[in-house]
Amino acid sequence: MADGLSDRARVMLVWPVAGFFVVIAFGVGLISMAAFDSASSPAAAPAGAATGVEPIRVELGDLFIKPERLEAPAGPATFEVVNVGATEHNFAIEGGPATPMIPPGESATLSVPDLKAGQYTYICEVTGHADGGMTGTLVVTGGGGSAGASAAPAHGGMSAREMARHDAAVTRSFPAETRGTGGTDLRPHVVDGVKVFELTADETRWEVSPGEVKPAYAYNGIVPGPTIRAELGDRVRIVLTNRLSEPTTIHFHGMTVPARMDGVPVMSQRAVLPGESFTYEFTIRNTGSNMYHSHFNAQKQVPMGLLGALIVPDPAEAAVDEDVTMVLNDGPLGFTMNGKGFPATAPIAVERGETFRIRYMNEGLQIHPMHLHGMPQKVVAKDGHLLPRPHMEDTVLVAPGERVDVLVEATEPGTWAFHCHVLNHAEGPDGMFGMVTAVVVR
Repeated sequence: MADGLSDRARVMLVWPVAGFFVVIAFGVGLISMAAFDSASSPAAAPAGAATGVEPIRVELGDLFIKPERLEAPAGPATFEVVNVGATEHNFAIEGGPATPMIPPGESATLSVPDLKAGQYTYICEVTGHADGGMTGTLVVTGGGGSAGASAAPAHGGMSAREMARHDAAVTRSFPAETRGTGGTDLRPHVVDGVKVFELTADETRWEVSPGEVKPAYAYNGIVPGPTIRAELGDRVRIVLTNRLSEPTTIHFHGMTVPARMDGVPVMSQRAVLPGESFTYEFTIRNTGSNMYHSHFNAQKQVPMGLLGALIVPDPAEAAVDEDVTMVLNDGPLGFTMNGKGFPATAPIAVERGETFRIRYMNEGLQIHPMHLHGMPQKVVAKDGHLLPRPHMEDTVLVAPGERVDVLVEATEPGTWAFHCHVLNHAEGPDGMFGMVTAVVVR
């Protein structure tokens, strides 16, 4: 169960929900396009285009939109949108018009000829950005309606009862089937006593949650890439083939390797160009839960999926009944655990009295405090090193680049929620999403 998924977990959790899922299948709309005039959906005009109305300035940054609340009278409206962040963003009124993607430091103007009275949500449409905080509320007054009346439904036109039904339908579909399983073990072949692992970096499309297929980068076609397992003292050879349209490299995060094998362009090696290969070879000198990932254009390539686990067991680490690797990531693929977002995340299923290990690995851009309901977590290792004094924690903080190993004794029967406690990574008005799974103790 090194990839956090087992057949017994999936079979056990599907049977009590299948009947409900058929009955409670329904679609949910957010904001009807009828709220906008039919002429209100052209592409954004160049910044500074004249529309006859005073423009409303909006700033887009890395995981924020300013202001978080806007008010405007009904009728024509112009939004002057400036991207002050370091990555591409856009400005979209949910269910209505949007700007194209705006590069860092640039701007665009969005003109809406006839904005109707009501309350709307505006977001950045890059996957995960709205969940990460890039959202706000637009209140439009006058024009035969009022914001207060329009805002009466609990969310996006849904009543409280509809919200509850939608939330239940999503949760009951867990664990949902998707194409592709990340983190599966990579079997080496042995040449003259050397364990040889082959990795190909390529572009693909990855199903993060049911029906949500995203452009991704992947090693050997999966996200996370295959798990590499080795023993202390092994000689390993890792052959990287680059089929991307840009250069790449591999850095072995946490591993003690010769400088020329460290994967940093110029400092350690030349970048591996499209169509080229590069061979990394070294002796395994340290143990622990470690990682490998791209070290070229890393702010894009790693969140897009060029990441994986490299595990070298410590002879002194505790024996367990289940050993689960949990790679955390955030960015263009959304908030993911082992490459999937809820309800497609994998449950952890154990028997009462069993002990399981979780190897947290944060390959993302943000901190993720991991909270398990019902049972404490014993922190036993940090960044590949066993702790001389393990300790108990309710919520385990995992920063970008960190690896944390915990042990959990399955003492409490039931199905227990397990999620990142930065709550906009896990649950919103449409129910749970992203970094959520469950521990099932039978």
